[in-house]
Amino acid sequence: MLDDFDFDKESPFQPGHPVSPYYFKGRTKIVKKILRYLNKAEKGDVQHYFITGKKGMGKTSLARYVQDFVQDKMVGVYISNKGNHSLENLVKQILEELINSAPKDSIKSKIKNIFRDYVESIEVKGTKFNFKLDEYASRDIVDNFLYYLNKSYEELCTEKGIFLIIDDINGLSESKEFVDWYKKFADSIEMKNYNIPLYILLAGYPEKFNNLVNQDESFSRIFHYDHIDYLNSEEINEFFQDTFDSVGIKCDEKSLEYMIAFSEGIPLMMQEIGDSVFWEVESNSVNMDYAIKGIVEAGRLIGKRQIKPVMDKSIRSKNYESILMKLGDKGVDSFKKSDFEKFLSPSEKKVFSKFLQRATELNILESIGKDKSGEYKFSNRLYLVYFMILNLEKEYNLNW
Repeated sequence: MLDDFDFDKESPFQPGHPVSPYYFKGRTKIVKKILRYLNKAEKGDVQHYFITGKKGMGKTSLARYVQDFVQDKMVGVYISNKGNHSLENLVKQILEELINSAPKDSIKSKIKNIFRDYVESIEVKGTKFNFKLDEYASRDIVDNFLYYLNKSYEELCTEKGIFLIIDDINGLSESKEFVDWYKKFADSIEMKNYNIPLYILLAGYPEKFNNLVNQDESFSRIFHYDHIDYLNSEEINEFFQDTFDSVGIKCDEKSLEYMIAFSEGIPLMMQEIGDSVFWEVESNSVNMDYAIKGIVEAGRLIGKRQIKPVMDKSIRSKNYESILMKLGDKGVDSFKKSDFEKFLSPSEKKVFSKFLQRATELNILESIGKDKSGEYKFSNRLYLVYFMILNLEKEYNLNW
């Protein structure tokens, strides 16, 4: 029945979206590392920071949190480079977002003065700016990016520095042009007589950073670097307790243990579990029944969106599926082939080598240790969590 549905009820969790700064938890160590260079950036000593992390680790939420934290000192400019492989598009987007993030006083005349005929439109209401760029103009703003950045800063951001986030740099990770351009920019801003208070934070997958470095080893020397890994149990505990507390809900000890265990330190999974449990709760407390139902629902949602599209490519064998279920049942993130074989049935043992080969090809598993050591781990703990949750669903017979 829908008669008693509460239209005012709102989840404090944010699955599928960058976490708002108010609910951001953990990552204190890396936030402090990023902030330690802020004073230098404010004084015109440009800083470059690169953060990496696997999918679901919360790179965007971290970047947005730092942006919000420094907003009194620097104008935050956020760029999502997702799906973009064009340097011209990236530079165009940086300048557009910088201008659209700047204070609005007399902005129309100033923009015209800086970019002249390159301006396609300025919406006076809200002052939204867009470029009109032909091939020549696109190359011009790439080749002379530092000039346009400096002019934009001088004309539009005179009271604050610029905190520039370029998220999802992955699409340009194979581009030697991008590496050469960024190196030239970093060198030029130090050598030339520019005094731009600028902090640039890039984010991408670890292997994509490695690809960029492989284009030119000196690329890595430009950046402070950190890798975002899985959160620990204490941080997950704080996240669940504080977030549920914010809406007046308490969690009993056992349900909290389960939510922590099945999150496996993955921010994406924490948000999904928290949100699913929240909508199961019919009172002001989370018990084991609510927790388990919410965990299973979160597993189903993650499975549909991120696991099954990969699995459906060719992990269709019953033996393959049962091997993965056994990995989930054991909670095994990494394993040695010879050690794990003892848990397999004769039919599973027969296909185990082919399973490992195919799962590695699909990037579900990855080989670790020395060559041919027979050691493997899940490429992303989301796979492990998914099969752990399928075992939980089976154990409690939750086939609703």
